Amino acid sequence: MSKAMRNLFVLTGVNGRTSLVVLHALLMVFALSLSASASLGGSTDSVEGDALHANGSLRVQDAGRYTIYEIKISSWTTVREFVSPAGVVFGVAWEGRFVPDLKQLLGTYFQNYSAAAQAEKSKSFGRRPLRMRLAGLVFETGGHMGSYYGRAYDPQIVPEKVAEQEIY
Repeated sequence: MSKAMRNLFVLTGVNGRTSLVVLHALLMVFALSLSASASLGGSTDSVEGDALHANGSLRVQDAGRYTIYEIKISSWTTVREFVSPAGVVFGVAWEGRFVPDLKQLLGTYFQNYSAAAQAEKSKSFGRRPLRMRLAGLVFETGGHMGSYYGRAYDPQIVPEKVAEQEIY
């Protein structure tokens, strides 16, 4: 039997125990990837997962009417997630050298953002700041190479007495 065939048998678990270990490892990877999905509209429970996903450090700041979870990413980008007292992420903001993973930050809002952004790009030429006010999503971004900024929030879930200007 060739070495490649032996490796395949070990991976698939001829002895049963190996396949259980491999299955357990795959389930752990899957579970960890699910927990790293704090995003706009999501819960505060997995904000730490965002810091891990971005390979960044997390700092928590109490702002009175809400909590700010600030993630410093090694690529010199800062992401702030604004969390209501009910534990819901109602806004996200970023600034730094790179635009963070918007699919991660926007979560279920990403598909609407993506479709609207494509429509906006087809209307104009060149690069310019992008400001969109959609049903349930406000998205703004701008900057230039090496210095980007932006924010996104759902006005329907922003806590009372929190001004939209506070999400930055």
